[in-house]
Amino acid sequence: MTEELNYQIKNIPKLPGVYLMRDASGKIVYVGKAKNLYSRIRSYFVKNEDFRLIGVMFYSIKNIDYIVCGSEKEALILEQKLIKKLQPQYNIIWRDDKSYLMIYIDKSDIFPKLNFIRYKEYLNKQKTQKSKSIIYFGPYPSAKQIKSVVRFITKLFKIRRCKYDSKLFFNPQLKNKFTSCIYYQTKQCVAPCILATYPEKKKEIEATYKNLIKNVILFLKGRNKKLIDELKSKMKYYSDNLNFEQAIILRDTINYLSNIFSKCIIKQIEEKDILDITIQKIEVLKKLKEKLNLKSIPVIIEAIDISTFQGVGSCGSVVRFVNGYPDKQSYRRYKIKTLNEFQVDDYTMIKEVVERRYKRLLNEKKELPNLLIIDGGKGQLNVAFEVLKENNLQEKIDIISIAKNEDRVYTLNTDLAIFLSTSEEDNLLRYIRDEAHRFAIKYNKVLLRKKLKI
Repeated sequence: MTEELNYQIKNIPKLPGVYLMRDASGKIVYVGKAKNLYSRIRSYFVKNEDFRLIGVMFYSIKNIDYIVCGSEKEALILEQKLIKKLQPQYNIIWRDDKSYLMIYIDKSDIFPKLNFIRYKEYLNKQKTQKSKSIIYFGPYPSAKQIKSVVRFITKLFKIRRCKYDSKLFFNPQLKNKFTSCIYYQTKQCVAPCILATYPEKKKEIEATYKNLIKNVILFLKGRNKKLIDELKSKMKYYSDNLNFEQAIILRDTINYLSNIFSKCIIKQIEEKDILDITIQKIEVLKKLKEKLNLKSIPVIIEAIDISTFQGVGSCGSVVRFVNGYPDKQSYRRYKIKTLNEFQVDDYTMIKEVVERRYKRLLNEKKELPNLLIIDGGKGQLNVAFEVLKENNLQEKIDIISIAKNEDRVYTLNTDLAIFLSTSEEDNLLRYIRDEAHRFAIKYNKVLLRKKLKI
């Protein structure tokens, strides 16, 4: 922790209140309450015991604002109010019942590795069978981010990521079965699968790997101070023994761990400062309602796009925006099933994705969007509208389409296109359209790689 950050934390009052975490763009990604603001905010930098925010810690939280409240009850009410208004990305308590990812380590394994489990599955296991040898971390709101963190951890601590049963490593009959993989060759794994087949090295390998897993657990628990002290000791050992290459690696690791929160700015704000941001965004949405003659303010907007490469890897994407901000936890992707390979029919693909998306929302009784944006022209718009009509959603969901050429918007009310300007509301439409396009292309590339087996 830097001196500047330490000074900021010391000036936080020991009073009840609400704190708000912002990313580099200034967007609020997490809202929490505290009986004692000083203790709560300080805990993220000292122990970081709040498992829900470990994922956030690695992804550049630049600002923490706090609002002092008169009582803990007042803080709770304000927290709920702000969560419902702002829909922060990392709040899961007042959001929905998605099954978030968790990490677990099975210490009964000779050479444990990091595994994933869904939160619902974890709850079921806790009811039926409890194991003291298994340590759980999470749940984490963003699967993409926590998978990236796991990749970092496995590379940093050089633990194995293969799927082999570690009991096989000590089987003499399988001595030549395990050969060096790319991770061993690039020094990203200590390779217990190879070394363990030599009986004389068994104790040494087990002790080394056990120590690596201990450091991983410390890291995931946020107890980085103890880990950093250990790494400094090892760095000095390597340096004294003239093993400068290993010493440099440890130095870089220590700097990374030490500076995770070093650029954070902590300051007190007023509730109106937060609500003003929400009001500004609502004003943009109101202008959108007037411009497009919508039935309601489009607080929830969804956009659908199709991507294909000459009929291969055909897929669709759905992105959702709440209060003008992307709700990436609600993004969905669809592999096209109604067409054979090499068939290209934009209308059929649009129809399939719209039908699958909104039948699912109806069946699960999930919240519907106020506005649906279809990528395409008047033809795609009419096809999507027919699907909504078949499901009695034409009065509940407004629908428009946006053609990429010249940024033209089509509505059901007129055959004339509306050309987008550079206004805030029109830029928001472009952003949502482009986000759906990006997400669809990304999935199309995934399907193409699978098809080509690369």
